[in-house]
Amino acid sequence: MAASGIDAIRRHGSSAKSGNMTDTAYATRRAVLFGAVCAPFMAAMPWDRARAETKNVKLMMDWIIQGTHAPFFIAQQRGYFKDAGVIVDAIDAGKGATNVAVSVAGGAYQFGWVDLPSMIRFNAINPSSPLIAVYISFDDTPLAVVTRADAGIRKPADLNGKKIAGGPGTAVHDTISILLKAAHAENVNVDWVNVQPQLFGPMLKRGDVDGTGGFTNSNVPAALDVGFQLKDLFVLKYSDFGANMYGLTLVTTKKFADENPETVRGVVAALNHGTKDTIADPDAALAIMKERDPMMKMDIEKVRLALALELTKTDHVVENGLSVVDPKKLQFTIDAINDAYKLPVEPDPATVYSEKFLPPLSQRKL
Repeated sequence: MAASGIDAIRRHGSSAKSGNMTDTAYATRRAVLFGAVCAPFMAAMPWDRARAETKNVKLMMDWIIQGTHAPFFIAQQRGYFKDAGVIVDAIDAGKGATNVAVSVAGGAYQFGWVDLPSMIRFNAINPSSPLIAVYISFDDTPLAVVTRADAGIRKPADLNGKKIAGGPGTAVHDTISILLKAAHAENVNVDWVNVQPQLFGPMLKRGDVDGTGGFTNSNVPAALDVGFQLKDLFVLKYSDFGANMYGLTLVTTKKFADENPETVRGVVAALNHGTKDTIADPDAALAIMKERDPMMKMDIEKVRLALALELTKTDHVVENGLSVVDPKKLQFTIDAINDAYKLPVEPDPATVYSEKFLPPLSQRKL
């Protein structure tokens, strides 16, 4: 059929050329006829590469790879990404929320695991390359002050005058006003000790500080690693005093999400499946992590993962499903960060989180 079409063009061109038609008119007529004959075949060919979605992706975690990251590695080992049509080229360690946000916004990674408050602040400061959360992993914030039990700190008001490791730039230092405001303890003055995070545990052990500010799933294991037992610690959680915000989320750029919706849906579906598997069998999840890194201290990683799952499998999630966002809680998260950091503009919730990439609710129920 294609050959006969070309033959028709040749015959028509020959007869037209032999008449009085000008060269320009002849060329135009020939092109139109060629297009009419070939268009059906061209339309049927899957060669529109400009519109093809990106299927190869790289993911960056929030910190060094630990038990907390088990849902991603379960999804990778059990083929959930592949089943969703996605090829994961790397799941790499991060160096904190800001570093991850910059890496995703710059295109070095297509996805990152970032706590939502940090993403909100990043977007406000970098409006030209906004990120958007597409899956909520931690339904509760991991922000907390981890103290020695003998320091007598049981509520935010007790922090007055206490030495807490975590200077400017650390999450708790920069958001402590949210906790104090929620607890009606705005007049409290914390004596911040500005040291690197790797020194938090040793300083707490020596008694140089009364507590450390950070994420429960990071700071509690750090204390255990230097010899504390759980009974030796008291954890002052933001969520226990009315300052509950959303925590770790899967983020990508708005541009990538707009241009690659099926890829985003695939990554979200795989993470959701891996999260459900981790909740159902934490020991199996840790075994996968141990295979990846034989040097992991499994007693500490078991505690770390348990703390992470407390933030993932909340009462709200048990009742409603994974990544089911409460509009009031999302707005509180935005308002709290806006107030704490004095953002240049308060974000619209629609620019912070999108639920359109989620799998059906039936697949997110526990």
